[in-house]
Amino acid sequence: MKKSTKLALAGIGAVAAAEIAVHAYLDVMYKETIPKGLFKIIQEKTDNGDLIPLSNMCEESMKWVDAQDVETVTMQSDRGETLKGFLLMAEEKTDKFCLFAHGYRASHRGDSANFFKYYHDMGFNYLAVDHTASGESEGDWVGFDYYESQDMLKWIDYLIDRFGSDITVTLHGVSMGGATVCQMADKVPPQVKLIVADCPYTSAVDEFTSVAEGVGVKHITPYLVKGMNFLNKRLAGYDLADTDVRESVKNSRVPMLFIHGGSDDFVPTRMGEELYDLCENEKDIYIVPPAKHAESIVQDTEGYLAKVTEFINKYI
Repeated sequence: MKKSTKLALAGIGAVAAAEIAVHAYLDVMYKETIPKGLFKIIQEKTDNGDLIPLSNMCEESMKWVDAQDVETVTMQSDRGETLKGFLLMAEEKTDKFCLFAHGYRASHRGDSANFFKYYHDMGFNYLAVDHTASGESEGDWVGFDYYESQDMLKWIDYLIDRFGSDITVTLHGVSMGGATVCQMADKVPPQVKLIVADCPYTSAVDEFTSVAEGVGVKHITPYLVKGMNFLNKRLAGYDLADTDVRESVKNSRVPMLFIHGGSDDFVPTRMGEELYDLCENEKDIYIVPPAKHAESIVQDTEGYLAKVTEFINKYI
């Protein structure tokens, strides 16, 4: 083969690899729907209908939510985006609030929906927010807990400014939202009394690596993740390394309840167990053996809510 041909093929290969990396990055990080790329194909291969029961539960929960007097509230992020939250006040006046963080590509109509009635029945005011680049909020780039945790701290300030410094706040999050509340654990003000982290990942890098390796692309995974981070630092403006929640959890200012599906192969159960082991504050863990990703509330609704109630009653 001629040298010129080899160089041309090498150039074509480099361009193809770059295109795969860019498309994979946009698949994961950008707000808009684009043509199917590598990570969307991976997600389809790992799904196999696993999210259907959760989706059905969210849809059923929203029937109750839509019949309530839910207030739409707004807040400006430090990046100048208008973010929206959805506030359901308790029947009787109370200073107890739950602030909920939803998962990746979800919104207040997703996993957040399953807890409106629970916290309402508990006598809590409930604020479910749409994160940046999600739902009805503005923003172009998903933060994988980096931007979301910063915004959630501002949502706490919003609640304090509006309802007073004597309020008590429970943080509850699922999946990326679970990682988000973990990232906040060493930064929260004294109004926050506890955190419930459902199926959190240890970092976005760990999560991307786990997903890619799970579908057999182990050998290219380090290069793919490194390429995505190269783009991320320039486009979204943050380093994926800064999504690591381990130090925040280790230095948590509040008690933490970790919940995880025992059959979660998307955010592996070991990640939740690792974070539980790292936490040096008061803590508890609840594993639902048959549950896959974000499915603990579906597979064991009664046990899940009983555990959360027990934890809340212990610290509030």
